[in-house]
Amino acid sequence: MKSTFRLVIFCIGMLALPAQLMAQTIAYVDARRLIDESPQGRVEMQKLEEEFGVRRQDLQRRMDEYIAKEEDLKKNSLLMTSEEVDEKLQELTDLQRFLRREQELYNDDYSRSRNQGIVRLEEMISQVIFKVAREQEIDLVLQQVVYASSSIDFTDMILKELERMFREEGGS
Repeated sequence: MKSTFRLVIFCIGMLALPAQLMAQTIAYVDARRLIDESPQGRVEMQKLEEEFGVRRQDLQRRMDEYIAKEEDLKKNSLLMTSEEVDEKLQELTDLQRFLRREQELYNDDYSRSRNQGIVRLEEMISQVIFKVAREQEIDLVLQQVVYASSSIDFTDMILKELERMFREEGGS
């Protein structure tokens, strides 16, 4: 809603401009694509995988164990006393609570780390966009639009600059 309002205000402002100002250079970049496809973005996602991969696998292993215990109880409950069934049910309930908490902690930690990485990427990408826009003498760069013609999309140019920077910094 907020971005739609901004777009409407922008369009009204554009209509109010004299014709000679409309000849200004406008460009569009797809920030999401830059984050996803840039070597810096891929490195950031690889770091996340390295940091959280083992923890995710351990959590998945524990969830699989819970499911196995639950299935075992279903199969063998008729052979157990009611006290044994109650004891196993309590163990499953406690384990389920523990796993739910662990999953929430994992999700929170992963989201926080991912968001921090994305913020760093966005800042670096913004600097590159600013630099390239000044070099190319572009007057206005938009990131969020409903539609942009390929003639004003300079995402590929920014992506090439990010790749060049990555190589210069010693990336692969």
